[in-house]
Amino acid sequence: MDKKKYSHVAFWFLVAINIISLFESIISTEGGALLIAPEFQNLLLLAILQKLTSVRTSSVDDII
Repeated sequence: MDKKKYSHVAFWFLVAINIISLFESIISTEGGALLIAPEFQNLLLLAILQKLTSVRTSSVDDII
């Protein structure tokens, strides 16, 4: 596998871990606010990083 595939695998692995942790956090606490949960913030950060890397790689591919 090349770097791009490893990057996608790592991204989805981190997303899965954070989703499992988020559901565990929601189930174990009564009511908690979803938007302030650190796992939810991690998922938002991962989505932003994935978008930035896809924009960067697509612009590099356009140059080549």
